[in-house]
Amino acid sequence: MKRIITLLLAACMVMALAPAIAVSEAAPLDPYTFEIYYNYDWWTIKPWGGDEASKYWQEKFNITMEQTKPDADASAKLNLMVSAGDLPDVIQMDRGPDHSRLASLGIFIDLQPLMDVNPTLSEEILESTRDLLKVNDTLYSIPHWARKGPTGGNDVWMYDLRLYEQAGSPDLTTFEGLYEYAKYVKDNIPETVEGLPTIPFATENNNNAWDKIVFAFYRSFGGPNWAADRTAHIGGELKSVLRDGNFKDAVLEANKWYREGLVSPAQFTDTNDQMVEKFVSGRTALLYYDHSQDSVNRFRQILMNSYPDDTYTVLTDPVYPTKAGVTKVYPDQKETLGWNVLCITTAAEQPQRIYDLYSYLLTKQGSIEMMYGPQGDWWDELDENGNPVLKTPESVLSTEEKDRIGAWFWNFCSHSDNVDSTKYAVNAMQPPELQDFVITTQDKVLTDIMFMTDEYAGLNATIDPLSDVGIARTLCDEQWKAELPKIIMAGTEEEASALYDALLKFFEDNGFAQIEEIYNARHQELVEIQGYTAYAEYGN
Repeated sequence: MKRIITLLLAACMVMALAPAIAVSEAAPLDPYTFEIYYNYDWWTIKPWGGDEASKYWQEKFNITMEQTKPDADASAKLNLMVSAGDLPDVIQMDRGPDHSRLASLGIFIDLQPLMDVNPTLSEEILESTRDLLKVNDTLYSIPHWARKGPTGGNDVWMYDLRLYEQAGSPDLTTFEGLYEYAKYVKDNIPETVEGLPTIPFATENNNNAWDKIVFAFYRSFGGPNWAADRTAHIGGELKSVLRDGNFKDAVLEANKWYREGLVSPAQFTDTNDQMVEKFVSGRTALLYYDHSQDSVNRFRQILMNSYPDDTYTVLTDPVYPTKAGVTKVYPDQKETLGWNVLCITTAAEQPQRIYDLYSYLLTKQGSIEMMYGPQGDWWDELDENGNPVLKTPESVLSTEEKDRIGAWFWNFCSHSDNVDSTKYAVNAMQPPELQDFVITTQDKVLTDIMFMTDEYAGLNATIDPLSDVGIARTLCDEQWKAELPKIIMAGTEEEASALYDALLKFFEDNGFAQIEEIYNARHQELVEIQGYTAYAEYGN
């Protein structure tokens, strides 16, 4: 009887802390420790319970989360763990062939029994999304950054204010205008006022700069967003973008920019840190970049601190300038499935406890605590819409204070709608001069043009990477990565065009048509389920 009374009192305490959140009545109260493995060698780890947010969850759920990741070669490490039977309690990984393979091997547990006890996941995640996440008709995955509506956005065109004004504040409403601005800086503004050499155009470099540039240009040329393995909805079917004349034009345009010195060779050899060093010194006239990185590497904030009369300004009208004759541009798309997934393995001794924690993090309350910490520190009360009233605007809170609170760090299991709707509302409460640049841009500029479609969801998982088709796919991908830089850096347009045609022929000779056939069949199924394609207007 004493044990029952204790359990009831604890349940009441949990309900008092978050009355809208379901927590398993059967969850034991004894301390529980489990291990999560992030299948990414770049993942950042810090101790659970060492900041206010994770300490609060640790006490609320009486649970400790130990974290591991691979030092290098995540795929090899994952395969070794599976083959050795040395499984963590949770694996966070991309959706795709490896995820489907592990699910089929019986490594992950079915979430439905856990949902029967605690329905939070079914309340927060659309049924259609849960269906798309299933492998062999079974749901094994808790999605990260799932959504019900399109919000947010990342990649934008930006210009350095001082260089832009020095260039005469030219019109940047067309793709031709972007080119003319970059060319003017190259020809007429070789140095900043501090004597540093200028960079006409740049983007990030994370071994993906080649794709980043040609995709940005392809978008301005009217091209659709990419699906798996750089396929796209072209002429009513999924095909390699190499088959699209608009894409070839975009690649040849990138080659032109390179030949004319608007894209520096260092773009493809410098590290990301080296690129950011250039961004923060006011040297880069035109950027195509993930503006939300200002919340991470603070490229814009550092620039403004160093040069108070300078900043990076986001293009807004339009966000993505098009070349002459293009009437339709496709902005960023979002899937309801979000990014990656968390899967509880058969090694977990108390999977319900893990599920209860993670499903809680998907809720509005969990989202508030992830962003702003628990009640009583950075905020004390909620407004009439359930959003926290911050004691200090986020834009002026020090990095040390954010680290102490754990603000935004534990976003490994988050819900896009709950996060975005909350952060937009909280940001709007602040004085205009103290509103956050990234949040304001996402709220006022990008959310309005965002669209959502699940028609590309899980396409790459339809091919076994160890099958003949999967091996052919890997071969084509490796050839793309080897040849695209050569195309962009070719000495003449004729050479670039010939290399492009050779790359397309390589795809054709190595069975990419079969890959397209498999992807297209699944794409048509998804379009039928969804009831529409977001790319009906793209008939090239």
